[in-house]
Amino acid sequence: MTKRAELVQIIEELDGRLPVTHSTPAATLTARVLTLWDKTLSPIERRQTSLPDEARLLDVTEQLDVVAAAFSDCLWIETTSKAEPIQVPVPADSAAFIAPDRLLITAPSAWRPGRQFSESHRVLLLNLAGEILAETLVEVDDATPHLLRHPTDPTVVCDFAMGQDGNTLAVIQAADDELVLREIFRTEEFVNLAFDPTGKRLLLGPYPTDPSRAVVASWPNLDILASLDAESLGLAIGFDIHGGYLNDDRVLLLGTEQAPVLATGSLTDATIIDMKDLEAWAGADGFVESIAPLSDDLFAAVLWEHGQRTTTLWRICDG
Repeated sequence: MTKRAELVQIIEELDGRLPVTHSTPAATLTARVLTLWDKTLSPIERRQTSLPDEARLLDVTEQLDVVAAAFSDCLWIETTSKAEPIQVPVPADSAAFIAPDRLLITAPSAWRPGRQFSESHRVLLLNLAGEILAETLVEVDDATPHLLRHPTDPTVVCDFAMGQDGNTLAVIQAADDELVLREIFRTEEFVNLAFDPTGKRLLLGPYPTDPSRAVVASWPNLDILASLDAESLGLAIGFDIHGGYLNDDRVLLLGTEQAPVLATGSLTDATIIDMKDLEAWAGADGFVESIAPLSDDLFAAVLWEHGQRTTTLWRICDG
């Protein structure tokens, strides 16, 4: 059946961004104000923080009582029970609360003399007092990490992206305040898109150097259960690095500079979604730059046109 998407709303306050979605609800941090967003991208709470004006939000606990942010080569941890944030002198570039009182972060190692970038990344486990409980090292050059937290286990899948040099995908587990890291899919170049709500399936997209195939793998065995080829859908540039689960058995992917793709959780019955209102809002040369599934039939999309980004909300309907 043909599917289309109708524009529901332009979210001007998000100003071309998508909220941080490690936690539920999604959140943003702007000029010290933490905003929590519901499944329709409506603000449900605003909270003044003591963080610096330009602090970048990394994650919020599910209890919404602890915020982790990055600013000026420091990790900042603010809890509602303390007056002042804790500063940890680590240049964190990603973070995820894997338990109410445990925070996993990544940070580039110090540059070697004569080099212009980090040749490895630190992975650290901290408590809410900012104490480092465990640490391990990943050998990656000039990497940008992207953390995906498991829905129930103290585990993340981290994509260490290295631009044209590919990426390293790793599972990082914390048990008894120790870290265990193992690289996965070494012969493939996948990116970590999403766990399904049960945590039993992992959706992986292709790295941009070969954007031809998205797959679903079992968890924790990581056997590939299903795959979807971009060419079979007529996607000229392949799949983008954005996507996720709308519900237990509905997946949303993104065709690069083309349109979202809807499929079952087993990547069957895939169809390109017709975004009838896209040109009216993004212009003839505009396209969907990124997406974020929100609920059964709602997704957020950042539209791009000539350097201008706009955050929008769309509803999936029958054609």
